[in-house]
Amino acid sequence: MHIKNHIAIITGASSGIGEATACALAKAGAHVILLARNATKLHQLAEQIIASGSQASVYPVDITQAEDVAQVIHAVVHEIGIPDILINNAGSGQWKHTEDTSPAEAVDMMAAPYFGAFNITHACLPHMLKQNWGFIVNLTSTAAYFAVPGATTYTTARWAMRGFNEALRADLHNTDIRVMLMALGKVSSSYFENNPHSENRIPTIATLKPFYPTLTPEQVAAAIVKGILKNKREIIMPFFMKLTVWMARIFPRPIEWLIIRTGAKRKK
Repeated sequence: MHIKNHIAIITGASSGIGEATACALAKAGAHVILLARNATKLHQLAEQIIASGSQASVYPVDITQAEDVAQVIHAVVHEIGIPDILINNAGSGQWKHTEDTSPAEAVDMMAAPYFGAFNITHACLPHMLKQNWGFIVNLTSTAAYFAVPGATTYTTARWAMRGFNEALRADLHNTDIRVMLMALGKVSSSYFENNPHSENRIPTIATLKPFYPTLTPEQVAAAIVKGILKNKREIIMPFFMKLTVWMARIFPRPIEWLIIRTGAKRKK
C-alpha cells in the first residue's frame, strides 16, 4: 500500500511510539491526524511536522469515550477526508498480580488499548468500507503470545488486542482493507517511568542482551512504515522475540515453563 498523499490517523500520538510514527508517516508523505488527550503536546508535534514541510492536523480526544471518538472521526472525514491508514497505538496499564489489581483498574487497563482501538476502528470502518480501501495497524506487546506472571490484566489486554486484530482481519477478508499486528518487546519510552514497579516484573529471560535489545520508538515507527508499504500481516520485534514466539508455537510447554520460572514472584 502507498502512503504518500494518504490520510493517516495515529492514536496516542502525543509521545513515544505514536509521536515517532506520526513523524515517520508524515515524512513518507501522509497527512497525519494526531489523536491523544494532551492537546498541548499534539499541537507542538503538529507544528514540528508542518515546519518540516509535511501535513498534520490535531484532534484531541479520549479514545475510550466512544461518543467523543465518533464526533472526532465525523469531523475528520468532513474536514480532511476519509482516513486511509489507522494506527491503533494508544495503550496503558500496570504489571500487577491479580489480587493487587482492583476491579476499577482492570476496567481501565482494558479501556486502552482494547476498547479504545475498537472505538476508533468502529468509527473509521464504515468510511473505509465505502471506499473499499485502507490499512489498519494494531499495536500490542509480545505479552500477547505468552502467559506472563505478575501482569494479569496487562497481559489480558494485550491478548485482547491480538484477538481483535485476528478477528478484524477475518471480518474484512473480502475487502481491500488490510490489517497488521505489530507486537513489540521492551521499548524505550516514558512507560516504565510512569509505572515504576512494572519493569522489574518483566521475565528475566526477555531482558537478556543482545538477544532482546530495547527498541526505540523510531525503530518501531520505521518498521510500521515498512509493514504498510509491504502489506505485512504481522511484525514481531526484536528478532529473537519473534523466534521465541515461533518456538512457543512448536514447544508451548517448555517456553511457558521458562517464562513463568523467570517471571515475577509473589513476596512471601
